[in-house]
Amino acid sequence: MSAVLQLEAIPRDTGSRASRRLRRTGFVPGVIYGPGVESLAVAVRATQLERLVDRHGRGHLINVQVEGEANPRQVVIKDLQRDILTGQVIHVDFMQVDIHQTITLTVPIVVVGEDLMKRRGLVVTHELDEVEIECRPTDIPDAITLDISGVTEPGPVTVADLLVPPGVEVLEDPDTVVVSCTVAGEGEEEQAEEAEETSTGPAA
Repeated sequence: MSAVLQLEAIPRDTGSRASRRLRRTGFVPGVIYGPGVESLAVAVRATQLERLVDRHGRGHLINVQVEGEANPRQVVIKDLQRDILTGQVIHVDFMQVDIHQTITLTVPIVVVGEDLMKRRGLVVTHELDEVEIECRPTDIPDAITLDISGVTEPGPVTVADLLVPPGVEVLEDPDTVVVSCTVAGEGEEEQAEEAEETSTGPAA
């Protein structure tokens, strides 16, 4: 289970002008919403949010303490909007959750055993980096693990091979390929043949 993280927020005015003013002063505008919850426009410090996301990713339960409220709100990050030029977060959506109800969210996939593939002459190509899951907020894993240390032959490794912790259901199709294992040099030979055919062209 992921640790519960902490974040502070302040209520904010809505509107594009107010949002721009917040960003200039080091805040990220956002909103807290959820089933049976009245939406609340908030702002969080950009440095705190970026640090949290960089260190822990998005798949975590967060206690957001809103200024003026007695108790923190338990939320997960549902969406992050980033500036296409700078990469900085410009808006965040928090979904308030009930720890006794299941939610859907996306968590990263961590592949282990890749070093053994090189020794076996296999090249690993990543096809899927994250997966959608359903679980209770208290059961959110840091990541879902795929152990390929036992793979000895070329071929696909699918979602069905993920090591899923108790209390978590993976919503992705079990046949979806997570990584592909190919024989080292196989792809380069095919590319070289294609390049040679292209350069020579049809006979005159």
